[in-house]
Amino acid sequence: MIISLEWLKDFIDVDLPPSVLIDKLDMIGLMVEEWEEKGSDIILDIETYANRPDTLGHLGVAREIAAVLGLKLKQQEWPLTEIEEKTSELCDVQIWDPDLCPRYCGIVVKGVKVGPSPEWLKKKIEIMGLNSINNVVDVTNYVLFSTSQPIHAFDLAKLAGRKIIIRRAKQGEAIKTLEEEDVSLSPDMLVIADEEKPVAIAGVIGGLEPSVQEDTQDIFIESAYFNPISVRKTSKKIGISTDASYRFERNADISFPPRAALMAASLMTQFGGKVSRGITDVYPKPAKERTVVLRNQRVFDLLGVEIDAKFSEKTLSHLGFQVEPQRKDVWKVQVPHHRVDVEREADLIEEIARFYGYDKIPVHFPPLRVPEPPLDQRREKIDRSRQMLFNHGFDEALNFSFSSP
Repeated sequence: MIISLEWLKDFIDVDLPPSVLIDKLDMIGLMVEEWEEKGSDIILDIETYANRPDTLGHLGVAREIAAVLGLKLKQQEWPLTEIEEKTSELCDVQIWDPDLCPRYCGIVVKGVKVGPSPEWLKKKIEIMGLNSINNVVDVTNYVLFSTSQPIHAFDLAKLAGRKIIIRRAKQGEAIKTLEEEDVSLSPDMLVIADEEKPVAIAGVIGGLEPSVQEDTQDIFIESAYFNPISVRKTSKKIGISTDASYRFERNADISFPPRAALMAASLMTQFGGKVSRGITDVYPKPAKERTVVLRNQRVFDLLGVEIDAKFSEKTLSHLGFQVEPQRKDVWKVQVPHHRVDVEREADLIEEIARFYGYDKIPVHFPPLRVPEPPLDQRREKIDRSRQMLFNHGFDEALNFSFSSP
């Protein structure tokens, strides 16, 4: 994952020499494989893990750095200029398969002027190794690399019936993707469709027909959560992998789509647009909050070292966990949705160990005890008799047994 130090400063106030920052990242398990200077910026190439999709964006990495340095994340504000029309009046969103799409958010930006991106946006997109397309497409990529939440922009005028329907593909349906590749669809694939046809392959790639062009004026912004297994199977079946599918198939943050939609909409209003009133948020079965009980005694039992309870509580709080004391040295911890890897008490203790420092945890080898075999008196008598006869000049003959042992 490419990380820009200047980009990180959008989320935290960090001013450390690159060598110190790299040591801090390595200590908490975000291994820096390479780094280079680009003008006034420092570019880091950080190793990512399949169970940490939250670190696939600058916000997630900033959260880790904030925790290790004891900093606070900056409050992000995304001002909007709203119109009277409601989003639901401009585009009707329906989820027909909530198992494959548990949550879908949308918002409309009207009167956008599509054109070249401002220099600051173009620079950030190029840092990530992409070419600048236009201001709208670049905003969608900016939000993705900032927050790890993929979003997509449709030309609202090209959505038949002004509808967004999240459903399985029908047998025989096909779509021409943004890469101008014709893809045959099958009923095991989830698609985004309008009233007539598929307009995107859910979580993988958009369709060419409703894509944003120079003459686009009104935009529908999609920000959703798709089933990771479904996205992975579809991506593999059609042979298309994108930055969006890479994140969705690793399990995105189901709580984040509304914030990402607002962020994108706010940025697009800088290009002359105004935003519809309210976000359409279709969320039939809200995800349950996950809570884990953490005991300080268990921290000692697993790590073998006394860690101050306040340090544990502070570390988890910095990482976005809600820590509620239950009794002395026992907490109820609410796991944030972006931490899909934390399921049990041992996972919380691993987080504490990461930030305490594995190098501070002493290595203790358990004592090795070889138990003595129980005394066999009959065997003892046989051995003594054999030795006595040997001392008197006798030889022992060992013959083949007539039966198996």
